[in-house]
Amino acid sequence: MQNRVLVYAEALDVAAEGAVWYARLIGHGSFGALHVPGPKTDSGIHARWFDFTGGEPRLDMRREGTDATAAVLEEVAKLRDGDDTVVTVVLPEQFTKKSLVAAAQRAQFRLKLRLLSEPGVVVADVTAVTSERRPEGHVPEHLAVRVLVKHIDEAARQAVEYAKALGIEDIRVVNLGDEDTSGFGLEVDKPAGDKLRDTVLGYVRELTADPETAVNIVLPERVQSNMKLLRNREGLELKRCLLFEPHVILSSVPHRD
Repeated sequence: MQNRVLVYAEALDVAAEGAVWYARLIGHGSFGALHVPGPKTDSGIHARWFDFTGGEPRLDMRREGTDATAAVLEEVAKLRDGDDTVVTVVLPEQFTKKSLVAAAQRAQFRLKLRLLSEPGVVVADVTAVTSERRPEGHVPEHLAVRVLVKHIDEAARQAVEYAKALGIEDIRVVNLGDEDTSGFGLEVDKPAGDKLRDTVLGYVRELTADPETAVNIVLPERVQSNMKLLRNREGLELKRCLLFEPHVILSSVPHRD
């Protein structure tokens, strides 16, 4: 499996700073970047992006009025060159407060849902909760990749294979169920706890207690043949509690039944 990376940036802020750092890591220095101007996007992003990145990669600026979803899908199609290629679309999102209602009302929420129905696409959320409007000038030094697995099925296997393809050294399976996950060929962590949400949050916060560590949580997403997402209660609970968690990147890997 090959992984290609695209950052869709609406602004150059703290979340985008983290997204660029993450994209460079999993893209091994190579990734695409796209911006579609709109009423709520950063009007000065082009010049500041060049200063911030040194011009690499170039920010692909589309005309105002362009349909953002169509533009992202167009870039995804360019990056995908075969059935063995996965495109990770990195979506930086900055919030001034933790609000699931505000997150669901954003245009990016609809973009995520559309991308998860697109074959060969993984959606990675890089969020920041802050009032800062510019990059802070600091990113973590270490990325830990953790695949959350409760049931051993094709969706879990696909998520593990995707995580391996990222080429990150620190990668483990986090076993949240009762099945044996040693067959994935990765080190396994088995955090203790009675409630799933508290178990996962406690585990993640032990890692992010180190300010130089970010955690990439990889979650299987099950999609029916009619492209409808199968959102179980536990999966939604995990997403809700991790979305605003500092130094956590949440990657959704869709699997079609």
